[in-house]
Amino acid sequence: MKLPERNDDSRAALYVLGALPEDQAAAFAERLRSSPALRAEVEELRAAAAELALAATPVAPRAAVRERLLERATAEARRMSPPPDLLFALQADAEWIQVAPGLEARSLFRRGPHGTAYLLRVAPGATIPQHDHGRVEHSYVLSGSIEVEGLLCHAGDYHRAAAGTAHHAFHSAEGCVLLVVGEASPAS
Repeated sequence: MKLPERNDDSRAALYVLGALPEDQAAAFAERLRSSPALRAEVEELRAAAAELALAATPVAPRAAVRERLLERATAEARRMSPPPDLLFALQADAEWIQVAPGLEARSLFRRGPHGTAYLLRVAPGATIPQHDHGRVEHSYVLSGSIEVEGLLCHAGDYHRAAAGTAHHAFHSAEGCVLLVVGEASPAS
């Protein structure tokens, strides 16, 4: 994809979404260093993207689509040798993605028959925006601390949110890393 040389509006949006080709992303990052106005625009776009991501209500696929996807996944799994009984998320392959200002996520595995698991790194002073839970979610503080619903949780503390729970914004004064596991179904 070839973009015009100075279309910063569309480049900023593509940059935030990680959709710029590598060479263009590097050039845009260089422009960001010298343009406070462009940096402010990128931060606004990141905040908007994060709000949209957290606001989305999970939607089940149509039965026919779900079945086709499951058939393809099953066929692919059968072609693999040996069967994929183990899943690894190695540190050497870690990819942290900024999901909101001060918040970075590392996917361990995605939704499917086994649910979802990811690490969430919260920078000192950052806030996790208010959000709702469409499924049961388990959170374990690996390091640092975070205030959840008025309770300060430290490393080693666990929190469970039932499906349908509405969380107010969480704040972490010192920063933290959370292990978050979402169950596969919305049963509580």
